[in-house]
Amino acid sequence: MTTLGHELRVVQNPALGAVVLWRFARAYTNCHPVNAASPLCLLTLVLPLTWHAETASNIHSTREASGLRAFADKFSDSKDSRLDSLLAVHERADRWRGKSLDSLRMGLGCGLLRLDQKGGVLASDAAWQSAKHPPAVRIQTNNAEKVGGWFARLSIMEIAAILHVRF
Repeated sequence: MTTLGHELRVVQNPALGAVVLWRFARAYTNCHPVNAASPLCLLTLVLPLTWHAETASNIHSTREASGLRAFADKFSDSKDSRLDSLLAVHERADRWRGKSLDSLRMGLGCGLLRLDQKGGVLASDAAWQSAKHPPAVRIQTNNAEKVGGWFARLSIMEIAAILHVRF
């Protein structure tokens, strides 16, 4: 394995991905009008959004109350259009599907996540103490929580249209 490959594996590993997905699923359920489980297909977008530098930076700088549309609008700002970065989310989600599934398996295996009878993903009630984690982990998990809240307020079709993705 190359040095770069090893570094990526250390930073983007299934254990960290499981925690990121867990925080997403918990926020999704808490923010959903009827406390529904997150649809499985939405979990394939979480890591490509939170582990990619540009999208993660825009998530971090977008207020939670502003929502997913405000986040997406940042990419098409007329003075510095970066629409290609937003359009790349779909392709990145396809490429990173293995990472997302490994992280989901890890989360299911260690009890952070569980599937409901309809195939939705629910988070466990495990406690989260953000002060015990490095700043980079806190930022990733806070971003995942923010995305979970944004997604919970929209339908899958609205999410797909805003992010230019297909499920």
